[in-house]
Amino acid sequence: MDEKIIEKILNDPFANFLGISIEEVAEGFAKVSMNITKDMLNIHNTANGGVIFSLADVAFAIASNTYDQVAVGINVNINFISAGLIDDYLVATAVEVTKNSRLGFYHMNVENKKGQLIATAEGMVYRKKNR
Repeated sequence: MDEKIIEKILNDPFANFLGISIEEVAEGFAKVSMNITKDMLNIHNTANGGVIFSLADVAFAIASNTYDQVAVGINVNINFISAGLIDDYLVATAVEVTKNSRLGFYHMNVENKKGQLIATAEGMVYRKKNR
C-alpha cells in the first residue's frame, strides 16, 4: 500500500473526532474500533445508530481506498442487529467481496467486545482514475 494512503487514513478528521482507532489494514480489508461514550447515546440510552454506521463506514472507506485509485461510496445499506451499550468496545471490519476497474462491493460487520453482532452492512464504491 502507498504510504500516502496510510497518512490520509490516520488524519481522517471525523474518525479522529469519534475516537476511532485503526487496528488492521490490508488491500481490500480494514478493521477499526471505538469505545461508546455517554455522548454517543440516543434516547434509549444505547449507541446512536449514526455512531454505529460511522464506525462501519470508516472501515468501508479505508478498505476501499487501499488501492492506487480514489474510491467514493455510492451506496451503503446497514442492518442493526443488537444495541451497542455505553462503554462497549465496538470493532468493525470491512472485507472486499468483488472489485473491478470502476466498482467495488464490500461487506462490513460491527461486533462488541464479546463478539456479538451489532450491525451488518454492505457498500459499493465507484473508483476514479489513479490518484
